[in-house]
Amino acid sequence: PMELVDVEPVRVKKVTDEQRALLCRYSSITPKEYCKSIQKIRENPNQQYFEEDPFVAAWNLNVHTDMLTLPARVLPIPEIVYTDRYQVTSEAVRDLGIWEMKPTQFHKPATFPAVWGFINLSSLDRQMCEDFYNELRIVAQHRGIDCHPPQIYEQYDSQRYTTDGIIALLKDTMNQ
Repeated sequence: PMELVDVEPVRVKKVTDEQRALLCRYSSITPKEYCKSIQKIRENPNQQYFEEDPFVAAWNLNVHTDMLTLPARVLPIPEIVYTDRYQVTSEAVRDLGIWEMKPTQFHKPATFPAVWGFINLSSLDRQMCEDFYNELRIVAQHRGIDCHPPQIYEQYDSQRYTTDGIIALLKDTMNQ
């Protein structure tokens, strides 16, 4: 059977600086701290109203109060070769999953196409797109990639054109 859903746009107020700080504080806790906070709720019968939750009832869910524990392991990081002088190995990484990339050039940099185009479907003006390209070129140069300027610049109002219409216009541009 097919279902049709009409989603109404939700108007949300802008998040305040205090709300953003609170969100960051609670969303950036370690897994161990997160586990402890869940266990604290599960150990307190006054906070366990799962059977009274309308969402849980509507979806016919059962919430078990014991935390599920699964065996797992952290995989070793792969060795990554950027240049003859720079490689990322497990010994070079201080924090698992984090390594510094800023001064790094690639071992065999990709070749950026000599002819490429910039298609702007946003509300950004041409100057802002050129500023973006200049930043892209600088980052690419630091990585050892030569990034030529775009040969084609097209700007379309995505509110006025359909996706198919934009694709047709781009095909016409490419055929010229």
